Amino acid sequence: SGASSDGPLKLLPENHFDLVVIDECAQALEASCWIPLLKAPKCILAGDHKQLPPTIVSHRAAAQGLSLSLMERLARHYGERAVRMLTVQYRMHRHIMEWASTELYGGRLSAHPSVAQHLLRDLPGVSSTEETTIPLLLIDTAGCGLFELEEEDEQSKGNPGEVQLAGLHIQALVDAGVKAKDIAVVAPYNLQVDMLREHLCHSHPELEIKSVDGFQGREKEAVILSFVRSNRKGEVGFLAEERRINVAVTRARRHVAVVCDSHTVGSQPFLRRLLEHFSQHGHVRSAFEYLDDLVPQNYSGKARGGRQQGPKPPAASGPKPQPAPGGKQKAAAAGAGSQKQGAHSSRNTSRAGREDSGTKDGGDRFRAMLVAFLASSEVQLDFPPSLNSHDRLLVHLLAEEYGLQHLSSGEGRDRYISVRKRDPVEPPLPPEPPQPLPEPQHSRGNTPVPVEPAGSSEGSGKVDLKSLHLERVQREKARREEAARKVQEPGTSSRKKDKSEAKGKPAVGSGAGEDFDSLISAAMEADRTCAFPRCKASVTTLGQLCHHCHRCYCLSHHIPEVHGCGDKAKAQARQRISREGVLYPGSGSKDKSLDPAKRAHLQRRLDKKLSELTSQRKGRKKDKEK
Repeated sequence: SGASSDGPLKLLPENHFDLVVIDECAQALEASCWIPLLKAPKCILAGDHKQLPPTIVSHRAAAQGLSLSLMERLARHYGERAVRMLTVQYRMHRHIMEWASTELYGGRLSAHPSVAQHLLRDLPGVSSTEETTIPLLLIDTAGCGLFELEEEDEQSKGNPGEVQLAGLHIQALVDAGVKAKDIAVVAPYNLQVDMLREHLCHSHPELEIKSVDGFQGREKEAVILSFVRSNRKGEVGFLAEERRINVAVTRARRHVAVVCDSHTVGSQPFLRRLLEHFSQHGHVRSAFEYLDDLVPQNYSGKARGGRQQGPKPPAASGPKPQPAPGGKQKAAAAGAGSQKQGAHSSRNTSRAGREDSGTKDGGDRFRAMLVAFLASSEVQLDFPPSLNSHDRLLVHLLAEEYGLQHLSSGEGRDRYISVRKRDPVEPPLPPEPPQPLPEPQHSRGNTPVPVEPAGSSEGSGKVDLKSLHLERVQREKARREEAARKVQEPGTSSRKKDKSEAKGKPAVGSGAGEDFDSLISAAMEADRTCAFPRCKASVTTLGQLCHHCHRCYCLSHHIPEVHGCGDKAKAQARQRISREGVLYPGSGSKDKSLDPAKRAHLQRRLDKKLSELTSQRKGRKKDKEK
C-alpha cells in the first residue's frame, strides 16, 4: 500500500522499476497487490497459497471473492506454466513434513538431509527422554470428560483441561533441557490463547503463546498445538479449514505435540487423516497418563448403550486360570502369539478408538481377562507395558465398571496398569434362630407368671396377643423390683453396660436375667442411636440412613467419608458419572476464585472498552485542534 503514487515513490518516474517482487503474496489482498504492480512491466509473486489467506472481516465480501488472493487466482488459471514450486524444505523433520506433503502438496516435498532426522535430543544441553526422541506426539483426551467451555456471550472457545495437559508436557520438555524460548504453544481460538498465557506465563516467561493466524511465517524447535474442540456433537468449527491446520503443524522443526479429543476432531475426514498420521509415525498417549483425578467417560456411543452395570459371574463350567505364584497374575496381551505381534500392532491399534470393530474386539478381550481375574483367588492383575494408550483407556474404563482399583505405574515405555480387587466387605452374620423364652425368675413376694395357654401353641400358627402382653407386664414389674432391691442393698455398685450392649451386641452369658425382651430393648435402643462408634446421639427424628452400609447416623456423622464409606461413595459416583455423562455438584465449600475463562473474557472486554475510550479521546483532541 505504501507504493502508491502519493507515497515515498512519488518523486520517481513511472518507468523507474523493471521488476516488482511481492513476498507473502498469498496473504495480501489482490487490490493491494495492484498498487505496486503498476510500477513495473514484470512481477514475481512469492508465497504459499496453501497457507492462511488474507483476513477478511466481512463475510459477504469474502463470499464474493475478496478472500481470493492474486497468487491463488493466477495459480488456478495458469498452473504449471507460471508456477514454480520449491520442493526441498530446510525446516522440519521428515515425519512432520510428510503429512503436509501428502495432503496439500501432492507428495512433492522432500526434507533436506540436514533436517530430515533432527530431534530435540540433538540440541545442546538436552537429555534423551521419551519426549525428546519422538517428532510426533498425540495426547488424546477422548473419554476423559475434558470438554470445551460453553460461554453464551463469548464467540471464542476454550478448554481448561487441554491447558493443563499442555502445561504438563511443556514442563516435561523443560525438565529434559529444552529452553522455553524454543517452545511455542499454538491454539486456534483467542480465548484458549488467553487461558494458556494466564496458566503458563508466570512459570515460563520466555514461552511464546499465540494463535495460528499470529504465528504464520514463524518457526520453533517444538510446537504444542491445542485443538480445543471437545463436544458430544462432533463440531470442529473452523478447524476444518485445511490451510489453518497446515500452518499450525508446519511451524515446528523437531517436535510437534497435538492435544485434542480424537472422538470430536476425528469426525472430520481431513483431521482424521492427521490423527492417523500421528498414530502411525509417532506416539499416542491418553490424558489418563497425565491427570490422575479424571473421571472416566463413555468412550463411544455403542459402549454407552451396551455397557453393563456390573461384572457378570463367569460360567461354572470350563477350566479356571491357574494363578501365578506370589499373589499376582500377569495378563497376556492378546492370547497365543501376541508377544510377537505386540511391537507391530502397538502403532496401529491406537486407531481402534475410532473403529467400532477394533474397539469391540479389544473391549471383549480385556473384559474376559477381568472376568477371569474376578473368578480367581488372585488379588492383583498386571497388564503388560506393550499396551498402547487406547488399550490402557479401555482397561481403565472396564476396571471402573467392574468396581476394581486401577492404577498406572512406570514411565515412558515401561508404563503399565495394575488392577486390584477392593477390600472384601464382611458379609452380614445370618440371623440367629429365635430362642425359646426363658422362664421368669420369681423373686420375693412376686407372683408367678401365668403360662401361655395351650390354644396359642406354635402348632396352631396363631399368637395370643393378650397373653403375651400380660406376660410382658409381669416381667417388667419383676425387673423393676429386682433393680430397686439391688440399689437398696449396701456395697452393691451398679455395673456399667458394655459398649457392645449399647450398640445392639449383648454380651454372651451375661446371666439368667437376660431374656428375649432385653435383647429386643437393646436392638431398639441401637436403632435409635447413631451407629458411629462412641456417638450416643439420637437418630429417631433427624437420622440419616447410609445407602452403602444401611446404617443410621446422626447429622454429624452421616457423610460417607466420615463414617468409613468414602470408597464406596466414590466408586458409585464414578459409575454414575460414567453412565450418565453428567457431573453433579459436590458437598464441599464453593470455590470463590474467579474462573480463568471468565477472567480472560472480562479482561478482553475491559481492553476493548479501554481502546474505545482511547480512540474517543484522540478524536476529541483532533476536533479541538481544528
